[in-house]
Amino acid sequence: MGLLSNILNQVTNPVQSQLASVDDVVIVLRDKITLPSSILRSTTYQGESKEKRVQNNLFDQLKGIYSQSHVNTEFSVGGHWGMKCDIDLFHGKIGIELKVAEQLKSASNVERLMGQVVYYMKKQYGSNFIVFVAGKPKEYDASRQEIEELINSIGAKFVYKEVTLLTK
Repeated sequence: MGLLSNILNQVTNPVQSQLASVDDVVIVLRDKITLPSSILRSTTYQGESKEKRVQNNLFDQLKGIYSQSHVNTEFSVGGHWGMKCDIDLFHGKIGIELKVAEQLKSASNVERLMGQVVYYMKKQYGSNFIVFVAGKPKEYDASRQEIEELINSIGAKFVYKEVTLLTK
């Protein structure tokens, strides 16, 4: 009976059957996403910050995996402050907050990140929330490891992704 109802649910609700779990998304972020090293170059391009370049790159790759209709940027989580999650999957089901590793060297930026995580989880995503940090090789150090432990301890997921150095 369980198998039959699952099949019927997929037929009657095809969008739901295509939704990935937060753990599936973590695997995609770790294994299928590549970030070129140029994304973290120190100069800005047309006023874009490094974080915005990571967001645009990740957005393009995710919409190729999950389809454009399931991937949004700057998703409003509601509330009085109009706070927005960097990337939203499946219309409010899974949230991804992006950071560049070098941003997480200051206590104030770590405090801001932790506030965002708690707020977004409470307002919208619950445990279906991922913090995605892009960094250069060897930037994952003890402080980033401590951030990962804090994020995981409150029920969110943490993904650290090194940029890929381009070879000629």
